[in-house]
Amino acid sequence: MRFSDLEGRKVAVWGLGLEGRSALAELQARGIDVTVAESDADADVLRAAEVVVKSPGIPVTSALYGELAASGVHFTSVTDLFLSDNAARAIGVTGTKGKSTTSSAIAHLLTYAGVPAALAGNIGASLLDAPADGTVVLEVSSYQAQSITVSPRVAVVTSLFPEHLPWHGSEEAYFADKLKLVATAEHVVVPGHDEALVARVTQAMSADATLHLTGDMLRADESGLTWDGVGSIPPGELPLIGVHNARNLALAVLAAHVAEPSLDPATLLDGVRTFAALTHRMETVPSKDGRRWIDDSLATAPEAVIAALSVFPDEPVALILGGADRGLDLSPLADYLRTRHSPVHLLLIGPAGSRFGREHADGLGHAVLEFGRMADAVAWGLSVANPAQVVLLSPGAPSFDEYKDYADRARHMRELIAPAD
Repeated sequence: MRFSDLEGRKVAVWGLGLEGRSALAELQARGIDVTVAESDADADVLRAAEVVVKSPGIPVTSALYGELAASGVHFTSVTDLFLSDNAARAIGVTGTKGKSTTSSAIAHLLTYAGVPAALAGNIGASLLDAPADGTVVLEVSSYQAQSITVSPRVAVVTSLFPEHLPWHGSEEAYFADKLKLVATAEHVVVPGHDEALVARVTQAMSADATLHLTGDMLRADESGLTWDGVGSIPPGELPLIGVHNARNLALAVLAAHVAEPSLDPATLLDGVRTFAALTHRMETVPSKDGRRWIDDSLATAPEAVIAALSVFPDEPVALILGGADRGLDLSPLADYLRTRHSPVHLLLIGPAGSRFGREHADGLGHAVLEFGRMADAVAWGLSVANPAQVVLLSPGAPSFDEYKDYADRARHMRELIAPAD
């Protein structure tokens, strides 16, 4: 749905977060008559509307959403409105994990190579604040993907496994909502090593689209990042640690190459070296105890924790695990730990940590200590009782049991371990 489609219609904005506020300002600037519903308490405003611009935080499983949809109200969103007018200059990135790193890296590589590129969407500024020309790289969450009717010209899917199930209603609904990003894309970029993901994406994309896979001429593994005929970057020279991050960088290089095929491949590869790690994504932070503390607070699913632990396959690790419990299946992490020989001390926090302890501690083969609160887990991590030289905050759960968001959780840990001035 385009902004021009809203002219002369009764329009309401549902939710006044970042996207809701930007939508309201844009509609008012275009002279479109618009009302606002800040919450479900303003249901009558929504019932009177023909079109509702819904904020991404409002679940499609809510009773009010179902009532409005059944009554014939049309829904759209900032992401859908933007893409309907700007798909040709858009590169969209989604995935259960890796989308922030990949989208940031694409924008960086294009800029490094001289192509004007802005980063927006789920990361960075609102899409409605993006420049009027140039390439826009948008990170798209599952909440945002659910609403779109037009795909970006280039769509990237980094990974896919269950998450946010209460919001979407089921695992299959989550997958289907995510993959709306590729439905009308001209080019789709996917990691070739993930056969199940390739199969799902192939089913969801248009028959006219071109599928591009990493793993052949452009690949990432334990040897680093290699582009046949162009060059390679060994692991120690990559800006991010871990094979999973090398694969995200490979996706970014391939997406930039697909979007702008005239760019010099060697320049794109050089640009990888100058990319900076995202805050709260496998970031080494200063500590007062001489250990290596890693902030991976963005890891909110068990598969992301596995990827983080895999960076240290032969080292003992103290893992701060847990947070708010949204009912995700934690058995993949437990299965990984049972096959891991290097010891992990699990420092469990929050309801999700407690559930992991109840369901999986027996026979795990690793020490399990339940602390409840972050501060207590960090205190043990700093103490002489901790035999590990690596302490990893990779919680595999949201932060809302103790904190307002993942950044607030990371800030607290950093304060607790900070060296004295």
